[in-house]
Amino acid sequence: MRIWSYILQLLLLSLLPLSLSAQETHTLGYCTDDLTDADMIGVDGEARISGAIHLPATTMQRYKDGRIIRIKVALREGIEKPSVWIRTSLGESSKVAQSISNPVYGWNEVTLNNPLTINGSDLYIGFTFTQPNGVKGVLAKGQGNSDTSWLAFDNEWADYHSQGVGVLYIQAIAEADMSAHDLGVISLDTDSLCYQDGILKATATIENLGVQAMDGFTLTWGIDGQTQHTDPNPYAAPSPGETCTSTCQLSLDGLSEGEHYAEVSINAEDDKTANNTLRIPFYTYTTTFPHPVLLEHFTSLPCVNCPPVDQLLESVVETRDDVVWVSHHVGYRNDEFTLPASEPYVKFGVLGNPYIMLDRYQLTGDTPAFTIGSFSTSDLNMAFDMVGQRPAFVHLDATLKAEGRQLTAQVSGTAKAFFKTLYPRATLNVYIVEDDVLAEGSQAGNANKKRHDNITRAILTRQGGNLLSWEDDEKFSSSFSTDADEGWDLDHLRLVAFVTAAADRSTGYPTGEVLNTVQVPLTDANCIREQTYSQGQAPRYYTIDGRLLPQRPQTPGLYIITDPGNGSRQKVFLHQ
Repeated sequence: MRIWSYILQLLLLSLLPLSLSAQETHTLGYCTDDLTDADMIGVDGEARISGAIHLPATTMQRYKDGRIIRIKVALREGIEKPSVWIRTSLGESSKVAQSISNPVYGWNEVTLNNPLTINGSDLYIGFTFTQPNGVKGVLAKGQGNSDTSWLAFDNEWADYHSQGVGVLYIQAIAEADMSAHDLGVISLDTDSLCYQDGILKATATIENLGVQAMDGFTLTWGIDGQTQHTDPNPYAAPSPGETCTSTCQLSLDGLSEGEHYAEVSINAEDDKTANNTLRIPFYTYTTTFPHPVLLEHFTSLPCVNCPPVDQLLESVVETRDDVVWVSHHVGYRNDEFTLPASEPYVKFGVLGNPYIMLDRYQLTGDTPAFTIGSFSTSDLNMAFDMVGQRPAFVHLDATLKAEGRQLTAQVSGTAKAFFKTLYPRATLNVYIVEDDVLAEGSQAGNANKKRHDNITRAILTRQGGNLLSWEDDEKFSSSFSTDADEGWDLDHLRLVAFVTAAADRSTGYPTGEVLNTVQVPLTDANCIREQTYSQGQAPRYYTIDGRLLPQRPQTPGLYIITDPGNGSRQKVFLHQ
């Protein structure tokens, strides 16, 4: 009887799926196990400190469907409340988090109570602890790179490898069954926005995720499930752990405006097929909305280098009708026009005055903010043209009214049907701006300049803007009210409203790029309007600081107009 029972057990075991066979363990990370001569890192005083390494999708695809079962970190003694965690982004909450029991100097290994199943996407493996005063608890060594040395002091994350911090002592232990033959599409890159009836260029990256060499493969490309192209000849498969790329141009003829999917599939003798196909969305459009460029100017009265840049900006802006100009008096020394609510915007890369941003778009350098001291008028016009040519899928309307000193702003918008999907966390930003403001102090570098335009007086929305208040899938609206300061001249106020893409946590910027902008004057103020001039006499137009303009300005704003027939002068808010 025992023999038959034994045979039955063997038969049952033979029917179990192969996935239950023992899986191999793999150490993921960038450090060695050797702690000799490791650097000790910390800050002065007590602080909450976190460290992390980044494991990109190109790495994690090899271990897809496996599990991270343990995390190892090497730390110094004296730290408090240490824990380890796994995140998909440094700005998001942890997918897995667990305290380190009885931490010791050197390596601490934590077996996870809830192992994380690997889906092939990016992961950050890290630790967090409280550093008492005088304790440097982080250990690092060697030459780091952009994946190895992320640190946060009191929750402010930054990549510290460029500051000389070495590789953090962090490792993840993964349990995964590595297939012998496994080609996978690990990325598919296309333009996210395409003009209808154009061409979509798609680039696929294929990796050998298995442990053995493979024969050749071909690719099939398509849009929305419809095949457009299959390679006639096979590619040579990359070696295990290596990648190759392939590019295909796909026709957009006949596609409707809106969301579509590009797709690529591997055709090969493969043990795993789940990662052989990858689809990504893109959007086509036929028309866009008019798109003025938001010029944000960082300046100040003590800035001796600012007057030449002011003149350059004025000479270019007065010839265009597609620029909305606001000034933030922050980034160098504060002055009488400094608005504290403008201070966060120096995070866009403002290193002093004068600096500018165009639609908060990274046009040149490493940040959206840049200086234009060496620019010519043609350079600046080219910059405005380049930024303004980006398609806009949202349109704004606005009014600004006054009842006594109380201001009421109404902002509404219309968007393309796919806008909410493309920008699910777009925000509305609303400013009150004043022109022709008499300064009490002098402008360094130009003592004759007494009046200043584009002064940001109030920001009526949150630092990163307010989420759009949608009425339906294509329309939104919001109302705001504030009291005008006694020092503001209602005749010279205007409203500037703009929609921005959501902030990217990895950059630290308060918002993303500007998607469209509108400006309107205060309609209920006692503004003098343009009148009829002496018969046969053309009026002359001047900037507020007295410069004669060659023609009627195209940019809305406050100007001085003279009537050659009778010599009269008046300040006028000119509309487009």
